Amino acid sequence: MARDIAIARQVRPLVGWTQREGLRRLAYALRPLIDRGLEAHDIAAELQGMALGWRPARPAAFITAALEAETRADTARAAAQHEAVASVPNVAWQQWLQTRETPGEAVRTDDDRRHARLYGWDRWQEIAAHYDEDPDDALDLYGTRLCSYAVGRAARESAFT
Repeated sequence: MARDIAIARQVRPLVGWTQREGLRRLAYALRPLIDRGLEAHDIAAELQGMALGWRPARPAAFITAALEAETRADTARAAAQHEAVASVPNVAWQQWLQTRETPGEAVRTDDDRRHARLYGWDRWQEIAAHYDEDPDDALDLYGTRLCSYAVGRAARESAFT
């Protein structure tokens, strides 16, 4: 618990909308992110995209609800994929579907996301182009905040040309 509070103490000044929350509550809300092995800066990068342009009245409750919604969505996606594979009558085909890798999809790690979110702010043209091609992938890699910034900046640039 002391480690969680120490990490929450580092995260709170980095994310403006969490500053009203007590350390113990914030540490408890951040526990799923801490358990994933994320450090304070990584957690701050994740939280930055959660509440763009507004300040939740109860930050810890908001973080908990957002992480639970993310978990439910991941569970539903995995169940839908499993159901789709299970509905195929051929056993060999089911095994192949479960073990195959989608071509062109590299395995993205949390380090890739962290690096892209921390160092992508000066490459907004590239991020806006990536968002135009594949919004879901861009949001996964860069996060909501950086994608919003890049698309807005690209729209302002195109309005002046």
